[in-house]
Amino acid sequence: MEACYNLFWNHLEIHIFQCFQRSYLPINHRAKKHFITLLAILNLLFSTGMSFAFWASSVTGNIDSAESSVVVGDWYDGTPIYTISEFIDVITTDGNTGSYVLARNLDFNNITPAEWIQTKDIRFMGSLDGLGHSISNITLSDYRGIFGILDGATIKNITLNAVNINYTLADNYTSGILAGRMQGTGNLIENVRINNSSISNTSVFAGGLVGFVSPTSGTGTATISNVKITGTSITGGYSGNGYGNGGLFGTVNTFNMTIDDVYVEATVTSNSLTSSGGLIGSTLTGTTVAINRAVVFSSIIVLSTTNDANVGSGGLIGRNQGTASANDVFYTGFLRAYVTNPTNTSYTVRAGTLRAAGNNITFTNSRSSQITIYRRAQNPSIAVNTATLYNKLTGQKATHSAATYVKLRTSLNAAWWTTNYSAITNLSLIWEYNATTRLYQLKD
Repeated sequence: MEACYNLFWNHLEIHIFQCFQRSYLPINHRAKKHFITLLAILNLLFSTGMSFAFWASSVTGNIDSAESSVVVGDWYDGTPIYTISEFIDVITTDGNTGSYVLARNLDFNNITPAEWIQTKDIRFMGSLDGLGHSISNITLSDYRGIFGILDGATIKNITLNAVNINYTLADNYTSGILAGRMQGTGNLIENVRINNSSISNTSVFAGGLVGFVSPTSGTGTATISNVKITGTSITGGYSGNGYGNGGLFGTVNTFNMTIDDVYVEATVTSNSLTSSGGLIGSTLTGTTVAINRAVVFSSIIVLSTTNDANVGSGGLIGRNQGTASANDVFYTGFLRAYVTNPTNTSYTVRAGTLRAAGNNITFTNSRSSQITIYRRAQNPSIAVNTATLYNKLTGQKATHSAATYVKLRTSLNAAWWTTNYSAITNLSLIWEYNATTRLYQLKD
């Protein structure tokens, strides 16, 4: 049956595209009706189990007029989304397991449509392929994210521009630009870009992608690949030394997660007694995270004035209570956390390039450059330009040598990256050198 179907469709497709060549063509009344009938038959066939994809096509004009045209569309591996209403219908349907593709760019013009109901507890369990399209200019108040919960979902090939979300309700709902929470197994976030956006949660923690990553039972799993965040701020207000706010994820609990090829250029701020991390704010017991090829150019800030050794700011992870590995990672930026003895020369800052607090983190080829640390209000910014100042960071592992630190980013030319980060520079299809920042970054 399948062989017959393939033979039939191959011949049909050849004839259709030879006739219409995927363009608008004028057709007469009789031919038009024949072609519309053909489309109806095909739709019937595909709706009875023979479909492997969705064929988007349209007929324009008046069916009773000779001045009509047929558009032979594209084959989509999923249901195409053309409008804002269609997109909202997808994300507000609880337990949605469908496969969708974004057929065009969507611009919300900073208006929240009335049909966008609260999605706090709504789970998206399907897949969304952006096909390289963008969703832009979203402003949300008291929504936890574009999606409420990702549960075994796939989100890929999409760009989010100017998405600004502010959650002010006094409850326990975490926030993320993409989603408030991730749970379940088999989650995939791949080839995603977030630009010039913000996420803020007054009461709980937040993440650039997802606020809280935690299964409802067992151990969750997720793969994160080729994610770039730029010009974005992440702010959380939760007070609790076990949790955190992060450039990608706020807090990760009982999850096995792989993070490959990420670039984060953001400001991550914890307003209360909670850690901040360039990638992850905090990992909890039972979590295993493997980070491969990451560049973080961010300000990592903890505003709490309480001296708690379990809270701090980390270039990669704020507090690590799980098991983490980091390979071919790089951090540069500003670190602010509680400072012990700020008026003395023996002061220390509860911060680190790998993590601020916790153990069980292994690393290979971790380097940093041009870090500024917070000392005290009267003299808040001190550039780290000596090994002595570098060792002021209490979060450093004892085996993490200051020899891997470069004082100024201006020294980081393309040759330096090739010598020290061939694992990144060899992936020229997705990574590129930025001569302005002197960093390697993911391509847009």
